[in-house]
Amino acid sequence: MSNIAEPTVTAMGSLLADLGTVATNVITQVGAICTTIVSQPLLLLTVGFLFIGGCVGIFGRLLSRG
Repeated sequence: MSNIAEPTVTAMGSLLADLGTVATNVITQVGAICTTIVSQPLLLLTVGFLFIGGCVGIFGRLLSRG
C-alpha cells in the first residue's frame, strides 16, 4: 500500500482548467467558422476585402503618425 496523497483542487487550478476548456471550445468554433468561410466563395471574397481594408487602414494610420 502506498502513501500517495490525493491532489487538492484549488480555486486557481479550477479557474485554469475552466479557461483551458473555454480556449479549446473557442478554437474549435473558429476552425468551424474558417471552414465555412473557405467553402463559400462569396464569404471568402467578402472576408478578404474586409481583411485587406483593415490592413490598409492600420498601415495608413501608422504612416500618418510619423
